[in-house]
Amino acid sequence: MNATSIPRGQPTTSTLVAGVYAAASQLYAATPNTRHPNHRPQTSIPEGQETFYVLTLLTDGAHHQAMCALRERYYPPALLRVSAHISLFRALPGSLIPALRADVAAVAARTASIGICAVGPPIQMGRGGVGVLVTGLQPVDGIMRELQEKWHDVLSRQDRGRFRGHYTLMNKVNDNEKVKRCLENVGKELGPWGCPGIALGLSLWRYDAGWWRHEEDFTFSKVCLEVNDK
Repeated sequence: MNATSIPRGQPTTSTLVAGVYAAASQLYAATPNTRHPNHRPQTSIPEGQETFYVLTLLTDGAHHQAMCALRERYYPPALLRVSAHISLFRALPGSLIPALRADVAAVAARTASIGICAVGPPIQMGRGGVGVLVTGLQPVDGIMRELQEKWHDVLSRQDRGRFRGHYTLMNKVNDNEKVKRCLENVGKELGPWGCPGIALGLSLWRYDAGWWRHEEDFTFSKVCLEVNDK
């Protein structure tokens, strides 16, 4: 496997923004060599021996490249190990991955591709972070709920939580002026139409000390002919 970077649901309420903010704030509460207790899957494998997998949304190339360009422009270069992504699950246990992989393949095989759109205004989140919400993700929320119910007993507390599809374009920046400029610039760049695209499937990644190693794509069964432009 290669160490590669990864290839809009109307989530616009204040409750959703607050949830994204809280999740980002908690993400870095643990020390660099351990996982926050809320981010550990519920398996019997001792910490340090379990491997972790991430499940993300697979999008069309043009949308992915546009969101990657924004992330690369504003994310701290020293921390930029993964390109733009919408995460579904962040800590799937490797000890159970064959069964989990089969469940993902089954749900993808009966799901049609989905028109989505990354929309402004961007939101301030977590420790010096900026995010962009995504519309059109109601079917993905349905996928999340189905898999959360099936996997409930092994998921981390974070992965049992509500799905809040978004892109993180900046994180861990302590300069308030830089954060402000990012908020202003991203809002202008997205404009009134946002960044439309198509969700084509799901992607599985193995977490490797900050890097994500691509494992497999699970494409949706049907093709969407239109994108969601808000």
